[in-house]
Amino acid sequence: MRRSATSLAVLVCLGLVVAAASLAGPPIPGNYQSSDIGGPISTGRYTEGWLPGGGALLAGTVQNCGSWNGTALGTEWQYTCGTMLTNGTLVYDAVDANGNGNRTTACVFVGGKLWLSGTGPWGNGDPSYPGHFTSYVEWETVQYVNWVPLFAVTNVQSVARFDNYPATCMTFSIANGVRVGTTELGGIKPPNYPDLLDPSCNPTRTLGAWWTMQSLTISITPSCGTPAKATTWGVLKNLYR
Repeated sequence: MRRSATSLAVLVCLGLVVAAASLAGPPIPGNYQSSDIGGPISTGRYTEGWLPGGGALLAGTVQNCGSWNGTALGTEWQYTCGTMLTNGTLVYDAVDANGNGNRTTACVFVGGKLWLSGTGPWGNGDPSYPGHFTSYVEWETVQYVNWVPLFAVTNVQSVARFDNYPATCMTFSIANGVRVGTTELGGIKPPNYPDLLDPSCNPTRTLGAWWTMQSLTISITPSCGTPAKATTWGVLKNLYR
């Protein structure tokens, strides 16, 4: 019995050593911007899925985001399954009595899984860097014409931690998300956009919207600090001027 216990202890220790050896190191710190603003990473595409009677600004909406290199989705970075647990908060309203103008709503998404490819510019030997978001806020500005939500743009600020390197943080910001289409206006999601997800991360939704992500920045720091400063309302209000 003593020999078996000793052997088991040795095997456990060896397993821990092998597991530790498989991690080469945390992603390389730095600020990585998308190619449209001169950086080394791809822009992205994302979707918002909701149930009948729901909507982009209402509880139950689920996001599904990924890089887009012109031919493939999500090969460089991904963010999936963030869910709105409560309705968005209206923070700016410039819609007149005729239904013309724009409104900005702050939407808080909870949960969500992060994934960075180990082949990205932050690569440090690991095949990938999974993680989870600790905060994710999207400011969505919708332009109405006769009460019809014809156009929409977003700005995003978020913070995440890497599962294998919890002391390392990442901020993920989008300065310019543009809605391409929505089932709300009779559109059909093209096949080269992420699936419409439910809160269980399954592609069961048929209603939603699809977007492009531009002017994005992924910032990786070796120790977690204060989240990036949120975009000012003045900037958001000027998007349609």
